[in-house]
Amino acid sequence: MARLQSRQISQLHLYQVLHAVRLAQEPVSRAEVGDITGLSQPAVSSLTRRLLESGALVEVGARPSQGGGRRERELALNPDHAWVVGVKVAVHQLTVALCDFAGGVRNTLKVPLSSPMTQAALVRVLSREIEACLAQAGGTVRQRLAGVGVALPGFIDSIRGEVLWSPVLKPNRNKEAAPLDHALTEAMGVPVFIENDANMLALAEQWFGQAARVANVAVITLEHGLGLGLVLNGELYRGHSGLAAELAHLQVQRNGLTCQCGKQGCLEAYVAHYAMARQAQASGLIAGYDTDSAEGVMAAHAELTRLARQGNAAAREVFETQGSVLGQWIGNVVNLLAPQLVLLDGDGTSAADLYEPALRDAMAQAMLLPHRTGVQLVVRQQGDEVWARGAASLVLQRLDESAEVVESVSRHGFESENVGRRPDA
Repeated sequence: MARLQSRQISQLHLYQVLHAVRLAQEPVSRAEVGDITGLSQPAVSSLTRRLLESGALVEVGARPSQGGGRRERELALNPDHAWVVGVKVAVHQLTVALCDFAGGVRNTLKVPLSSPMTQAALVRVLSREIEACLAQAGGTVRQRLAGVGVALPGFIDSIRGEVLWSPVLKPNRNKEAAPLDHALTEAMGVPVFIENDANMLALAEQWFGQAARVANVAVITLEHGLGLGLVLNGELYRGHSGLAAELAHLQVQRNGLTCQCGKQGCLEAYVAHYAMARQAQASGLIAGYDTDSAEGVMAAHAELTRLARQGNAAAREVFETQGSVLGQWIGNVVNLLAPQLVLLDGDGTSAADLYEPALRDAMAQAMLLPHRTGVQLVVRQQGDEVWARGAASLVLQRLDESAEVVESVSRHGFESENVGRRPDA
């Protein structure tokens, strides 16, 4: 096993200190940082001094010291140290969130999107709307922009920054085109990181939401498609090439319904918005909707929801079947991974009253007996801003991981050698 060089060890320790302060969610003392990281107090003092000098941390408040001497200043993130942008790309809409160094949302922008589109067109749209969000914030925000995170639905190779497939992008794209993160980095002039959207919602939940301080969480997203983000043992789990946790594309029926990914029999093809719209149209419940377009699917799903709430038995059965199928597979996820908490989010939860009872019943039947009383399911809809905040959090995590980048931000921008550099480079 190769030994870490002293510079790498120093950078690792700096990350541990900075990230400990970030996730504490309130000011912490140096002694508490030492307890969290396991580092010695002299090491913590030296590292925090570097972070204070760079401007990443600030001293706030004071508390009595553990030794009974002079009062000890507490540490907190400096929100104005740098700015980051997070973007959630949905099939019908783009949500941009400008966040400070502490992860606070300072400005948001939401615009309609017509997909699928070419990668070049997506780069143009993203660049334009990110710049518009930055311009709204005014001041020197653009000068201190440290990076951009983009959350996309689909198969995302987060290691290479490449979109292998997404319902947002047209198929059969030019294989010689640069990965999306490279194209956006060139367009924006700052590092850009691409991730699966469900992973970014899971990261937001871990940092700012109900999953904070919970080691094992499954975050399931139900919208036009179906997604799953996993936090296992306190870490976002991506698997090989970032393609783990594809609950949507588990094959539940051989030679079954066609999924938008091109396979047959995927779970998504039975429970996602487009799947329900197709089922309702095929059975004659609704008619005249283009279920191959995002706009048509949204309109069809809204009409199906309206019918079900008016008491249409056939429409209600579509939702109850959706709940039963999805609940069974959520129960199987619990059996496989044993999370403490399951969160169901996305705009599909706006119709949860129509399928949640069936979902909970099927989930309980599928789960092992010990899980039935030990695993909490929370169903809610938080809005796309939370997903975008998760994408911004990815950039903050990358900044925390690189001491060089954190210190270069204090000199008003990235040094050229750091632009576009991957965290594992």
